[in-house]
Amino acid sequence: MRSSVGYPAIRLANGNRTAEWGTMRPAITFDPASARALLEGRKTQVRLGAGHWLGRLEPGEIIFGHEACAPGRVQDGVELLTDIKRAEFVAFSDGWRRDRAGNGWQGRPLVDPNEKWIAAPHMPAWACRIRLELVSRRTEQLQDISLHDLTAEGLVSYLGGLLWRWPASGSKLHLSARKAFAACWDTSHPVPGLSWADNPAILVLTVKRV
Repeated sequence: MRSSVGYPAIRLANGNRTAEWGTMRPAITFDPASARALLEGRKTQVRLGAGHWLGRLEPGEIIFGHEACAPGRVQDGVELLTDIKRAEFVAFSDGWRRDRAGNGWQGRPLVDPNEKWIAAPHMPAWACRIRLELVSRRTEQLQDISLHDLTAEGLVSYLGGLLWRWPASGSKLHLSARKAFAACWDTSHPVPGLSWADNPAILVLTVKRV
């Protein structure tokens, strides 16, 4: 569920959004579990603090998903980690590779913490594999989340809905979807005024992968 958001896009004189990368395009940084949920179609909602600039986006606009990745290249048929300037491809935490031409393939997951990971906000444009179209947006109180919305956030149920958890490594099982979401939210938003108990106003973005 952890996510952070890129800088506001700059509009040109004609009102069109710039096509440049980095600070010029609407972007959200996703942790591996959120990225996987989006890619599998299990996550179709994103919650942010109310008043965030992404609330100014209109339905149909594109939001780009940033992920941590490791740059690599192939030498003599062997994959080697390298710097981003020489990278032929990047590898994500789930083992998926994506090259500069946009081709993708499954490889081994990278587990060595000493490997050359690039922080999600610095992921190069060509490495982006998550493009989300904004379907709708609204503002509501955090605790107003419904069971449908809890599922749309990517929570997973077990034993016919008796147990729930966020599908990240180490996440605990909870007796209700709301408890699972609250625990995950508080872990991802350790900021005064944004906790589940504070019940802040939040921005809800409904998205679909494109």
